[in-house]
Amino acid sequence: MLSDEEVKLYLRAGRIAGKSLLYGMEIIHEGMPVIELCEKIEGMIVKLGGQPAFPCNISINDVAAHYTSPPDDDLTVPKGSLVKIDVGVHVNGYIADTAGTVAFRPEHERLMLASKKALEAALTAIKSGVSLGMIGTIIERTARGYGFTTIRNLTGHKIKPWILHAGKSVPNVSTMTLERMKEGEVYAIEPFLTPGKGFVVEEDRTYIFSYAGGKAKGSKERALLHAIWSHFRSLPFCERWLIKIAPENSDVLQALRRKRLLYEYPVLREAGRGIVAQWEHTVIVTKKGSIVTTAIE
Repeated sequence: MLSDEEVKLYLRAGRIAGKSLLYGMEIIHEGMPVIELCEKIEGMIVKLGGQPAFPCNISINDVAAHYTSPPDDDLTVPKGSLVKIDVGVHVNGYIADTAGTVAFRPEHERLMLASKKALEAALTAIKSGVSLGMIGTIIERTARGYGFTTIRNLTGHKIKPWILHAGKSVPNVSTMTLERMKEGEVYAIEPFLTPGKGFVVEEDRTYIFSYAGGKAKGSKERALLHAIWSHFRSLPFCERWLIKIAPENSDVLQALRRKRLLYEYPVLREAGRGIVAQWEHTVIVTKKGSIVTTAIE
């Protein structure tokens, strides 16, 4: 069970995340540099009193997840694109994770709406004792009702302090599982919908990392790992952030990657190159329902 103080921290993180996402959805425009959007949203999180729980993800069209700007990124928001904005916030390690989709082409609005409706349907079913597979069934059924498929190898996830993915996964398809939600647990629920094949593949590019555990031998590597742990602990980070706290460490970062001291989050693309829409909220499970921490009225 969560203490009153823990609930307050989750709710505070959720309010900041919700407001920061809304801010990003208001300022995004065609032709906008993606790095500018990332940094403005991350700056808003700090301005509102939180810290980013992971780098702001800006995933465009058939890119489903894990794109954040590298240093000196020249990518801009394409004309007529469908853009997912995924925002994470923590307050003293208590995390909120939320996402929304912006459509710059009218024909994409049905997909965007279907993803949002799938999330809303899932939220109405959440309470202590509900099967995680049932949530997946609801999401998939809603998606198919709009003529779309869900991405089966992307899931929602349980959240714990300082741990973004804390063991249990919330499927986006009908799944046989004995796992159930329990009172006091915290989950990110995030339907990904597409007209494509319904699964993602990894690209050969990675901009997001987290500390995977283990020790480094060289003094420079130890110093960089210490900086990573001091600033991010086990939460994801990116090179844009790293160069602000540990400049001129690009070669050391690559050494840590080669030695597998960092966990990598490759950019994920829909296998059939279908466009992808995503909506996401974080919830606290209660006996009779849930508290949506990231909702903004």
